[in-house]
Amino acid sequence: MNVNPEEVLSALHRARGKGLSLKQLAGQLHLGHSHHQAVRRGLSQLLKEGRARFDGHVYREVASRPAPKEEHRPATPRRAPAAMVEGARARREQIRGGNGATAPRKAGSEVTGVIHVKPEGYGFVSPLLGEGGRDNDLFVPPQFIKGALDGDVVLARAMKGRDGRLAGEVLDVIERRRQLALGIYQAKGKAQWVIPHDRNLSENIAVPRHPKARDGEMVKVRLHREKAGALTGEIIAVLGNRGDPRFEILASAYAEGFSDEFDPATALAAQSVPDHVHPEEIAARRDLRHLALVTIDGEDARDFDDAVHVSRTASGYRLVVAIADVAHYVRPGGPLDREALRRATSVYFPGTVLPMLPERLSNGICSLNPDVDRLCMVCDLALDKNARPLHADIYEAVMRSHARLTYTRVAEALAGAPDPELRPLLDDLRTAHELSKKLTEQRKQRGSIDFDLPEAKIVLDDEGKVAEIVRRPRNDAHRLVEEFMLAANEGVARFFDVRGLPTVYRIHDQPDQEKLEAFAALARSHGFDLPVGDQLTPGVLNEFLKAVEGKPAQKALNSLLLRSMMQAQYSPDNIGHYGLAAPHYLHFTSPIRRYPDLMVHRLLKEHWARGGQPLREHERDEQEAYLAGVAAQCSDRERASMKAERDVDAFYSALYMQDKVGEKFKAVISGVADFGLFSELEEVFVEGLVPSESLGEGVKFEKEMQRLVVGTSGRKYSIGDGIVVEVVSADPARRRITLTLAQKGVMQSERWLTPADLAATPSSKPRRPAPPAAGQGQRRPQRGSPPARPSRHKGRRGGGR
Repeated sequence: MNVNPEEVLSALHRARGKGLSLKQLAGQLHLGHSHHQAVRRGLSQLLKEGRARFDGHVYREVASRPAPKEEHRPATPRRAPAAMVEGARARREQIRGGNGATAPRKAGSEVTGVIHVKPEGYGFVSPLLGEGGRDNDLFVPPQFIKGALDGDVVLARAMKGRDGRLAGEVLDVIERRRQLALGIYQAKGKAQWVIPHDRNLSENIAVPRHPKARDGEMVKVRLHREKAGALTGEIIAVLGNRGDPRFEILASAYAEGFSDEFDPATALAAQSVPDHVHPEEIAARRDLRHLALVTIDGEDARDFDDAVHVSRTASGYRLVVAIADVAHYVRPGGPLDREALRRATSVYFPGTVLPMLPERLSNGICSLNPDVDRLCMVCDLALDKNARPLHADIYEAVMRSHARLTYTRVAEALAGAPDPELRPLLDDLRTAHELSKKLTEQRKQRGSIDFDLPEAKIVLDDEGKVAEIVRRPRNDAHRLVEEFMLAANEGVARFFDVRGLPTVYRIHDQPDQEKLEAFAALARSHGFDLPVGDQLTPGVLNEFLKAVEGKPAQKALNSLLLRSMMQAQYSPDNIGHYGLAAPHYLHFTSPIRRYPDLMVHRLLKEHWARGGQPLREHERDEQEAYLAGVAAQCSDRERASMKAERDVDAFYSALYMQDKVGEKFKAVISGVADFGLFSELEEVFVEGLVPSESLGEGVKFEKEMQRLVVGTSGRKYSIGDGIVVEVVSADPARRRITLTLAQKGVMQSERWLTPADLAATPSSKPRRPAPPAAGQGQRRPQRGSPPARPSRHKGRRGGGR
């Protein structure tokens, strides 16, 4: 029997780009197993004619005509990132009297957002603008994904699903963020393909033959996203044998739209930047080369974007914070600027960093290296004897770093053990330390919340494997630099606010009162009397954090309170910073690794170039719309970088625990959900899950109390409880560490405060009864990290805040 190749092609065409195996094709043609050879002959002819292709698993039609309009719309050309375009659009709509909202609320409404495609084929669209969170995400069934890849920005339309709830369909892929992928190269006959390393890319990538690639090797692929149909690409690098854990870093970065390389235009522009300061560039600047400015960074830091100097004055102190003048070299609209805006942030992984700017700038002319001239932007602060700000002078300058110091060396010097090189600077450092402590006290008095979340540091060996996971050191030198960066950021923010100038603020909205009250109720049940309503101020929350300091539950409780807060973000609208209790705040101090800081520098230069004259009304409206777009892009890329960093940390944590299966550890319950207990191991600083089914039968989740209660035994497991666990399994690919209780019950009382603690806490009152439990039947989250899981994001110097 012969099968007409045209019938085979029609079957492939009906699959609409989704590949079909030989068995599936035969089923489509209503042919049994005995006719598979005939179907194979028809396929062979189509392959020779180039009208079909085989990627090692399935066959697909090679489109010879434009895809039907309802199946594919070409990507809308964009000069700017989609988040920026969307942010500017929303701002202009607000200026015209609209609300700019994009979250889908009813069938027929449209939303622009990032699509997260799951291995099972379905996805969720998270709006680029708005409050975010699962409640605003739009579920998209597999048949309505329409060629979008995980991480793309899409336009989706809400519709009524089968169960009456809102679902969505992708109308347009607005920004094809996914441009690179890692995978395993496979070749069979004349067909070559790459099996994606990322589980969220379920389709194999057809590629041309590569002369250096060998079957089974890991390769890097640049995807061809210009047209509809099956996924294709080209191999641009052969990485070698699979198994190197460092490949996970690239895979996670690519999944979020980041890259480990710069395009040719950006690289060429970087090469044209000078490697030293020219005399004519200094002429109009203040000369600070005589001032003993020093950089203080980690031992492994390679880019130095801030330097500080403190001296005493008749009225108190002078604090000079000098920041690398990146805006002098990265001009608006050029290749360097476009790429910096697209990335918006540097991304930090164990042992490596994906920089926002090429190394020629970040480690060269824009790095405040010692004993060389560098251009800088300066916030020169005058403070009184109690560290209250009196005046801020912002200006361009030229400087020369007098020393490259490290946190460890400065901390040792402040503790009384300076090395010989630091002795000439010791008086300045002691004055700086004195000022930093007064700045800390000023922040506490105004109600700044001082979260102290210990951070894990993953240390890799030469082969990219985890040597150890340790607590990231934090000493007085870290606090000193952080206080100075906060002071400079506030000083520059006041400069903009007083003059009514548009800028990009770093804002932190008031917390959701319902979430905050839920946390307060939980705290009351554990012995700490927190007030209700408006009396639950940042100062009161600081008292709580101080009371649990040093307790086993400290980190878990800090994380729990942090999750009741809003997420900080960028905005042209200044609503203040709740966590810092600062009415004005922005990011000025890290233009090498954050685009908002670069934008602030540029806005200062534009203001000075206008001679301090205000903008006309229409100019101001247009600039605010542009800044709203910049803010949206930077907030979006910040969230993406945090997600990639958390993903890599989770991978390395599971990898580290693989050879510890069967071992027992002391742990503290760091999060509670209906499906189990998140527990942080005390010795190795990683987190795993004790599934609720392993605790026994009839496990009940008491949401308000954040605890699990086990059946008839009545055993209770709450946040902050100490337990002993055994490692059951560690799965790096799925980022999972599964634990089980090594002994029933908890090691210590679930009360966070002892009677002695209560007596020592001035604000404490007799313990109130616990609130009644409710909401027992919370559904298990369908994706992502559960709501009770603590953030693993590493803090940032001077202001991940």
